[in-house]
Amino acid sequence: MYSNFLNLTVSPLTIAVIGGGLSGSLVVANLLQNATSPLSVKLIERRQEVGRGVAYSTQVDCHLLNVPAGNMSAYADQPDHFLYWLHRHGYPEVTAKTFVPRQVYGNYIQATLKSAIANAAPGVHFEQIIDEAIAIETTNHSTAIYLSSGECLYVQKAVLALGNLPATLPKPLKAVAHPYVKDAWSPEAIALLHPEDTILLVGTGLTMVDVMVALNQKGFRGKIHAVSRHGLMPVRHQNTVPYPVFLDVETAPKTARELLHLIRQHGRLSQNWRAVIDSLRPLTAQLWSALPLSEQRRFLRHIKAYWEVHRHRIAPEIADVLDAAVESGQLRHYGGRIQSCQPTENELNVTIRERGTGEDIVLRVNRVINCTGANGNYCGAKQPLIASLETQGLIRPHALGIGIDTAANGALIAADGKISQMLYTIGTPRKANLWETTAVPEIRVQAAKLALELLKSSNSLPAVAIQPNWFSNSFTVLQKPAMLFRQLFDPESSTYTYLIADQSTKAAILVDPVLEQVERDLRMLRELGLTLKYCLETHIHADHVTGADKLRQLTDCLAIVPEKAAAVCADRYIRDGNILQLGNLEILAIATPGHSDSHMAYLVNSTHLLTGDALFIRGCGRTDFQNGDPGSLYDAVTQKLFTLPDDTLVYPGHDYQGRTVSTIGEEKTWNPRFAGRDRSEFIELMNNLNLPMPKKILEAVPANQQCGRGLFTLDFQI
Repeated sequence: MYSNFLNLTVSPLTIAVIGGGLSGSLVVANLLQNATSPLSVKLIERRQEVGRGVAYSTQVDCHLLNVPAGNMSAYADQPDHFLYWLHRHGYPEVTAKTFVPRQVYGNYIQATLKSAIANAAPGVHFEQIIDEAIAIETTNHSTAIYLSSGECLYVQKAVLALGNLPATLPKPLKAVAHPYVKDAWSPEAIALLHPEDTILLVGTGLTMVDVMVALNQKGFRGKIHAVSRHGLMPVRHQNTVPYPVFLDVETAPKTARELLHLIRQHGRLSQNWRAVIDSLRPLTAQLWSALPLSEQRRFLRHIKAYWEVHRHRIAPEIADVLDAAVESGQLRHYGGRIQSCQPTENELNVTIRERGTGEDIVLRVNRVINCTGANGNYCGAKQPLIASLETQGLIRPHALGIGIDTAANGALIAADGKISQMLYTIGTPRKANLWETTAVPEIRVQAAKLALELLKSSNSLPAVAIQPNWFSNSFTVLQKPAMLFRQLFDPESSTYTYLIADQSTKAAILVDPVLEQVERDLRMLRELGLTLKYCLETHIHADHVTGADKLRQLTDCLAIVPEKAAAVCADRYIRDGNILQLGNLEILAIATPGHSDSHMAYLVNSTHLLTGDALFIRGCGRTDFQNGDPGSLYDAVTQKLFTLPDDTLVYPGHDYQGRTVSTIGEEKTWNPRFAGRDRSEFIELMNNLNLPMPKKILEAVPANQQCGRGLFTLDFQI
């Protein structure tokens, strides 16, 4: 019946792991160690360094593991693996009971991954891709993963090792969008503090503890307040005698209240609640799964906070720091909810309604640090990849509001209830199904099992370039996306240049080229086989000289600038609403005056928004020169850019903190220049920034009005 079909060759199984933190690294290590037939593993992580994630990237050497070294092996079947590594790498004094710095553990995970790569079997290949996955599409036999660079990877299976979603602020603090409200894991969280400052930590769990010990190491002696719903703080580890397992999953109580009563009863009998809690660890996932949904909700509402502080304990050395701060009066913690937050000139007045008494406590603080920990609610998440999966119905946020639905093998359950054969996850996203799923002893077991599950099909899938359509006697060729997209960076000016090309015609455009980077741009054009048609400017830049005229001389491309720009060098001018056609690509010009009076943003194929200096990631361009106007910028961003779909990708003209891409939805929610501010407040803010003038303004502006003409000699070859 199918004799006229082409012969398909079997290709090696290709697996993508999205996320290079602990869980992603352990999945990759297990895949490489267990693969016995040809395999290609691609690890996608936007940061160059893998194996650390947030937890093990800390630069604070007093941040210790919350579990002793003897329980932190990367492999459950090799319990002393971490200890042996420590003894071989300069830590001979460490014992199984030592609480090791988290930095050191990050080094260990990196070494474990490196060893797995080096010792992989012949035909088993590893590739690290430094990029961000922003969307996934699936077909019958393959998975397409779209990257922020514009590239697309075609694989048979993908693992979402996403880690934790960013923490969320209580609503009263969200509305403030005040510059003194910081995230605990941001580089500036505890920077530039004065000795007499007062701090409010929102959250009293493990993240709060991390901030406390970092402040202690820094020598901060100001007043510290901490608030959470229950006001509970983590307790210390102590040596225990193992307690026998006292529960059987089949006969265990099926209500949260009865389980709590039984655990308390055994805690009194043993006179050591720590040992009782530890005895439950092998059964926790099964006990959780056996509870009805209503009882799981009751647990989250009434018991979760107490479970967290008893189950996830802290190193004695860390507990000593915490206890000393409480005893000295430096740290005071509250149970309650934040009712309001009123900014003044140099501080915030935060009102807390105390748990139990109902009384309002007003705190005057100089900084608020969000220590609420991981956000597990995937419903409506703003991250591009998660939003893409949810929009397509490839994931189903769990009814509990924590994590997403997964099958027992880690496969994603789609919105229609079908279990995916291609998409899997590990760790935090499985919290609603497993409850305890974020600590190393759980992650390492999941990683090992998932690797074996993925390797089952290593020889069963056809090549992904062509797939049969059994109903039409024909083949469907998977088409790669038409657009090639590259984000290029100039470190001196922190400027992003964008290379965009049509894959079929090889016609290319460079947006905001930098003079000093022309050789780089020409080399990339050569390597990709592209023909440069246009150089396109978002505005007349004040911090770098454009490379447009040099590129025009060397490639015969055309220089295009915004219509109202004070430039006499352009081959063409572009106005609001114009569409620039580049092969099959369409680039829409959107007038966004305010940073300068002629500023343009460009929407590429309705998905990629190049915002220039009108909108940055969590910021915007200044408005105090080149006929800038803060009111015009506010109108342009809020009435034009913020009306685009929330999943529109935002690519700025600059970034000074290493960030590469955002979305319209993220910026509407989190950009402190716009979120929670009306037009008059924005104008007042921008008029009082008092920023120094750009270093190159006197050179750059007149040069850019000439497209950079006359500032170079023709010393490059195409």
